Amino acid sequence: MSQLEELIKVSGYLKALDETNAEIIGALSKHDPRNISLVAKSVGLPNSTVAFRIKQLIKKMGLEVNARVDFNKLGLMRAIVFAETLPGQWNTLWKALENLGYLTYMTKCHGRFYGCYAIFAFPAEYKNKLKECFDQAKRLKALSHFLLFWTTNLCEVHPSFDWYDFKKRTWIFQWQQWINEIMGASDYLSESLADPKEYPIKADEKDLLLLRQLEKNGVITFRELAKVSGMSPRTVAYRYYKHLVDRNLIVDHMTHFYPYPYQICDACTFIIEFAGEQALAKFTNSLGNKPFILSYAKVLGENTLITNTYIPKAEFPEFINSLNRLARMHLIKNFFHTVLTLIPHKRGGVPHEFFKDGTWECNVEKSIKELREMMGSN
Repeated sequence: MSQLEELIKVSGYLKALDETNAEIIGALSKHDPRNISLVAKSVGLPNSTVAFRIKQLIKKMGLEVNARVDFNKLGLMRAIVFAETLPGQWNTLWKALENLGYLTYMTKCHGRFYGCYAIFAFPAEYKNKLKECFDQAKRLKALSHFLLFWTTNLCEVHPSFDWYDFKKRTWIFQWQQWINEIMGASDYLSESLADPKEYPIKADEKDLLLLRQLEKNGVITFRELAKVSGMSPRTVAYRYYKHLVDRNLIVDHMTHFYPYPYQICDACTFIIEFAGEQALAKFTNSLGNKPFILSYAKVLGENTLITNTYIPKAEFPEFINSLNRLARMHLIKNFFHTVLTLIPHKRGGVPHEFFKDGTWECNVEKSIKELREMMGSN
């Protein structure tokens, strides 16, 4: 893409960001996204206008609305893995990670780690099996090195336009203000970042199938869910409210979109070690309305945060400077990052295909055998 084409694309992207669209995006995060009437009422517009604008946001800005699932209540633990490989071996590593199963997201990365960044939702009762798989992958030279972190559920940041100037149609990054917010924030760690005490299974196979679909499309209707699941719309509605909602299997609905064009941004994952739990709490309690944070999770048993950022290239040095200032203020002990490509990426979800007769299957031996056969053919 030429510089002129890129500028035209950025200009068109920013035109879609007006105050009305911002209100609609906010309403989609607060209300049931399948209820357009409720969303329209909250922003004071006709249903047809809201439906049209949502279609335009999907087309021009890649808007997505997804259900955010509490994997802990499904008996699944979250694991974030950085897997390194040698130059020229990316495709081999990609296939090796796909082979392991229970993968919910994966993309390529470079910089501190040259390889893949992957997120798993793995059965808690088989926790040790995942590291065993990666140890075997390393012995078979499918990867050269890896870091595996068990974490809380990912906390995703709802879109916010507090730092956007609608008159000038530009984002204004207020780094000093953010530092001030951190210092004045509560030092109480939110419940969503507390280490889980247990991992009960509060869903059956049909619930998991519905959750998988809602993760992919939070605005899917009960009638559409019925066609996919083989249940009646009435049964789907009952399960949605009595199983998924009443058992808190759905945390909330996330409205996903990139606040600035991909072509001018850096997507990164930061691993940040804090001086203590209070410092970590102050930092995370300041992130709720920040347009440069996509998601974050706490490493279990540690005061370490893994956070995904999405920042315009021109502002990235200021973000690094802010982290260094927090280090000088003794809130942060250490940090490093790796750059994500985002394209291509693989997105999974609730791994319902591995759930049989009320329990999760984990055939590590089969996965390792397939990996050994794959590596033997390279």
